Amino acid sequence: MRIIWNHTMSAHSPRSIAICVIAGVLALSPALALGISLGQVDDFEDGTTASWTDGVNGNTANITTGGPAGANDNYLQISSGSFGGQSRMTVFNRSQWVGNYLAAGVTAISMDLRNFGSSAIPIRIAIREGTGGSSTPGYASTTAFSLAADGQWHTAVFSLAASDLTPINSPQPLTTDLANVAEFRLLSSASPSTLGDVISARIGVDNITAVPEPATIALTAFGLAGAWMFRRRP
Repeated sequence: MRIIWNHTMSAHSPRSIAICVIAGVLALSPALALGISLGQVDDFEDGTTASWTDGVNGNTANITTGGPAGANDNYLQISSGSFGGQSRMTVFNRSQWVGNYLAAGVTAISMDLRNFGSSAIPIRIAIREGTGGSSTPGYASTTAFSLAADGQWHTAVFSLAASDLTPINSPQPLTTDLANVAEFRLLSSASPSTLGDVISARIGVDNITAVPEPATIALTAFGLAGAWMFRRRP
């Protein structure tokens, strides 16, 4: 993951200090032996798709430049329909994004997204109890992130709170599923689903990050900024 400094942001401002401290805490969080860990990031700089797939490797590709950081910033490209690959805009991960989200303290997933098509598309995440077919139980985002067709990168944060997820195919209680995620999905669907719609689209994805809920991050940032300002007083 690349940290980009805005040229108008002072390296000694409360905001910049808070961002650096939070990033450092996330980066130093101990990783679990298998699967999910707080602060983990898929930034695709290793030239691979980081185990994101549609099952037949037709929808995903690692693009070596043009990510949120611009030139030479890799990102994951996902295509469907007339753009190539399978007909449904669905990819999944059964490697680093599985496991016990509760124990890891992961309550949200953030990512950078870009729409290369001509129409806005709804983006959701989903977790599933298994790796079977369309009837496999799980949970999907209740409200989709509407990805504008403006050719720009946008940051989306998907909450894993019960109020933000819809049960699909009569799953176990959410806490049970979050403690043993068998498959994590990224997809486009008009309504909550663990199976993407048949759609012709192409998107870019980068910096997929396991984070605490946004409110926790905001409170931590304000707290750190306040502490810095207090210490700066004469």
